[in-house]
Amino acid sequence: MTAGITDSGAVQNGQKATMDTAKKANRREGSGRESSAEAVAQPEEEPDTSATENASSQSAVDNAPSKVSTEIKSASLHSTEEADPNTEQERPETLGGELVDDVSSIADEPMPAVSADVQSVVSPGETDRLIQSQLSPVTSRTSSKAPAASHPLESHEQAPPGPSPATMASAILMRDSDTVRASGSGAAGGSGESERTAFSTSMQASGSPLSSTSMRALYTGISEATDDEEDSEDRQRRLFRAAERRRLDKEQMQQNNMSSDELEILRSGLSNAREFVKPSELRILNGAFPDGLRGSLFLLGPGQIDIKYNVQRELEQATRVFTYGNIMDALPLLTKISFDPAAKTITHRSRLLAKQAAGRIQMEHGVNTKVPGALYLTNTNQSVLSKFIPKASHQAMPEGECCSQDIQLFMPLQGSSQNIVCTNHVGALQNIDPVDLRPRSTVEYKSVNRAFKGTLSCPHMQHDSNAREHFTVIQDVGFRSTTFSVICISEAQPEGYVVASFTAQASIVHSFAITQDYVVVPVYPYDSPLGGISYRWSDSLLETLSFDHSQPVLFYVISREYRRVQCVYRAPTFFALHQINAVQETATDSVAIDMVTYEDDAILRRLQTSNLRKPSSAFPVPAGVVRRFQLNGITMEASRYASTKGNISLAPPAHSRILLNEQVELCQINPMLAMYPYTFVYALGHSEILRKQLRPGIEGALYDCIVKLNVNDSSAPPLIWSRAHCYPSEPVFVPKNDQEDDGYILSVFFDSMRITSCLVVLDAATFKELLIAQLPTAIPVSFGHGKFAI
Repeated sequence: MTAGITDSGAVQNGQKATMDTAKKANRREGSGRESSAEAVAQPEEEPDTSATENASSQSAVDNAPSKVSTEIKSASLHSTEEADPNTEQERPETLGGELVDDVSSIADEPMPAVSADVQSVVSPGETDRLIQSQLSPVTSRTSSKAPAASHPLESHEQAPPGPSPATMASAILMRDSDTVRASGSGAAGGSGESERTAFSTSMQASGSPLSSTSMRALYTGISEATDDEEDSEDRQRRLFRAAERRRLDKEQMQQNNMSSDELEILRSGLSNAREFVKPSELRILNGAFPDGLRGSLFLLGPGQIDIKYNVQRELEQATRVFTYGNIMDALPLLTKISFDPAAKTITHRSRLLAKQAAGRIQMEHGVNTKVPGALYLTNTNQSVLSKFIPKASHQAMPEGECCSQDIQLFMPLQGSSQNIVCTNHVGALQNIDPVDLRPRSTVEYKSVNRAFKGTLSCPHMQHDSNAREHFTVIQDVGFRSTTFSVICISEAQPEGYVVASFTAQASIVHSFAITQDYVVVPVYPYDSPLGGISYRWSDSLLETLSFDHSQPVLFYVISREYRRVQCVYRAPTFFALHQINAVQETATDSVAIDMVTYEDDAILRRLQTSNLRKPSSAFPVPAGVVRRFQLNGITMEASRYASTKGNISLAPPAHSRILLNEQVELCQINPMLAMYPYTFVYALGHSEILRKQLRPGIEGALYDCIVKLNVNDSSAPPLIWSRAHCYPSEPVFVPKNDQEDDGYILSVFFDSMRITSCLVVLDAATFKELLIAQLPTAIPVSFGHGKFAI
């Protein structure tokens, strides 16, 4: 008897559920999207546990199979388990591009409403497309044929449109309705079948397309389609794309929750970078792989600017951030971009080179420098007592030093020339594996040769590719004077030797010049109030040395053959970070040196992180102009220098003239013409100043274009490449043949609107854009440098 009462109640409940569904279907036809979404979500409601007599029938409804929804949720779970932990290396979309929800969010959200124009039964031929759209909603928007993020630089054909959301909603609506009626018939026996027939008749009479026969046929087709297993590779690809989408979505949400100051930091291009130690293929957004381009581009620049550390208090643990004050002080990131012409692919990998130094900052809550003047201009966040700690040697750990200012390729070091050497301005050399960018060791110049004495060094070494010799300048700062030593390390003498030494005032020498016979070292006028005493106890170099506008610049000309100072030239006060080229003219017995010059060292002091992180304020960068300094009659002046016993007051003048009116920096030429006459220079500039042709010397914001200039014809118009809100890195010339401008220009630019970085390849002759490929992460804007190796 009890069983009979239960069955009768189940029949009544089945009838009631069927009638409710019919009423909702009628309301759906008139109310539009909202009631349709409600009808779709109805089978997902929790059972009403207050009525015990409805328990069995309601449980049957709730547990009705919904294979499509199960597959979707299963894919969401597997994606988190099977995703590669290094999936960020193959991130194909921009951080600022259009993002889609992950698989689980698509499964849980209500489907769109069924519009009036699709109120018809879906034909069996559309079933497979519906299944693919429901089970793999991410794949159709992230496949290689139709990328999901529509990057503004990308050009590709659009994939044919899939089934509309209304068609998908109609299919799921019919499936769920049939599932509810099937559950009712199972609980009520033969009475359920008659009720389903009556329901179908009423639906047909009302003109609704949701007939029992069509719904049953559709549901059968869906079940058969979902029984077919996906190909394993397609499944892995779909799960990987889903994991990537979730990660990108998370980053986008974090971006949306950022304050205006944090977003401004991101858009300034001076936030911390991420490393990708495993290679990943870059996605080409525009253009095609350049013919014949083979080798690897190495870029060195800032990677870690902000480092978080914890401070323990009485009742809580607070987090603080240490920020490097000058971008020249930031911990480095080394990037490698390789070109394979056979496969026509471009791969990327990068590595942070000073993680041990970053860990030391976290422990010490700041920078505890080991050598004097290790920073350009940064508050170390240390107590006064740290000043009394002796500063004598570098960190011996492979990643313990910040070597972030230049790259030397295949420099002989520690018994091998198959390495990359990163340098800084305090005499440290970091030996890097050229394949996986793993730091091998960090050494000092004095560990290479005991005769190499000094703590200050020139970060830009000069390389003579014909003699296979590497030159640099080191300074041994004393209490009253400073000894400059020009040193050479070569494959013939890997232990190195001292070319010549001379005495002068301590100076910041960022670069110098070499020719076939000479080494020319510019010594800029600096003054230190307490001499070597303040330097010995100082952490920041610019706090110790102050630029002296009243003194001239001295050019020391050193003979490579005789290994001595030949003569000295004087020039009016100026400052320079980078020299472009030096050419020795045998007929006139002279040397011409081209440099980007400034009035003083304000360029170094204005590279403060706090200033550059406010792009909206249009922070000005000091204007630099290209000048040519002519050192005439070197042989004759060498005799006079020897007769006067090196009297600097009698030094002849170095004649100079403005070579280019354009304001540029980070200039490069065809490397095959180093130490030889040249015509074209490739540099970074200000697009607005160049296009308006304003007067030289005007200050501008951060460099936002690549420019090609003719140094022998000032009337020739410059060729300019630029994009809105994009800031390129130093251009690197890759030659194709013997012609000077026949080659490629490589640069990585930061897109401040989309907060991402891209590689651009230009034709060096025409400046035509050949290729743009997107990097998996943003690379900070910097004064960093690049080299290309075949």
